[in-house]
Amino acid sequence: MPSTSSLQLVHQGAACPACAGSLQDAVSAACGHTFCSLCLPAHAQMGAQPSGRVLLCPLCQEEEEQTETLLAPVPLGPVGEMNCEEHGEKIYFFCKNDSEFLCVFCREGPSHQAHTVGLLEEAIQPYRDRLKSRLEALSTEKDKIEDIKCREDQKLHTLLTQIENKKQQVETTFERLQQELEDQRHLLLARLRELEQQIWKERDEYITKVSEEVTQLGVQIKELEEKCQQPGSELLQDVRVNQNRCEMKTFVSPETISSDLIKKIRDLHKKILALPEMMKKFSENLVRHLETDSEAETE
Repeated sequence: MPSTSSLQLVHQGAACPACAGSLQDAVSAACGHTFCSLCLPAHAQMGAQPSGRVLLCPLCQEEEEQTETLLAPVPLGPVGEMNCEEHGEKIYFFCKNDSEFLCVFCREGPSHQAHTVGLLEEAIQPYRDRLKSRLEALSTEKDKIEDIKCREDQKLHTLLTQIENKKQQVETTFERLQQELEDQRHLLLARLRELEQQIWKERDEYITKVSEEVTQLGVQIKELEEKCQQPGSELLQDVRVNQNRCEMKTFVSPETISSDLIKKIRDLHKKILALPEMMKKFSENLVRHLETDSEAETE
């Protein structure tokens, strides 16, 4: 029995054994030989018997009784089918038991008498149907997977867009916070510089007042020193005048810093003193808040 590897293809333009021309509308006789449809005897010339009709092959002249359904020639479709290398005949049958291609002589051989043998096209069709069914199933599955991929990719794209928006939100929030802190820093420094200027101003006023008092005292000290050098007679003549001029005046020390300025300094000092603790609490609350959110997402 020739295997599938022993088969060869008949090229386009194979000859009809009856007319020796190219096959036209090729059909098969009951014995399996192939002819042009016009080269086979017409049905009226086939004769008839009670049990069936007899089809005579012009090539082998063998008579084979066939049932009514097998008398008509079987169209083979496009030329280009396989040949059996062992018998040189065309392949028109398929053994389902051995999965082998058979010609007419192979089909009648003892190896396949008890096997299920059918026409090649009939044997191929179930495989084609299964392949088509599988193809349709795979195509449906592919479309389904593509649809799932598209939906999931859209979800991921949406998530990426949300993440990008959150990044912008975080950047904006911290930039705003940084700007607010920077504004408060400038405000505090401006108030400190203002207090500094007021302190310098009041210091200058204090120094001026005290310096004037010191100058006046210096003048009086010089006058008294000069009086002490006068003769006694002159000193006694002006005793009353000198006594009044020599009386000690009470020195009233001016305020070094005004009470209003002191109040401003104390108030600002309290605010600045609380800043480190406020910043520490803010940082701890922020860290706690972010860590809590991360744990919630993890759960």
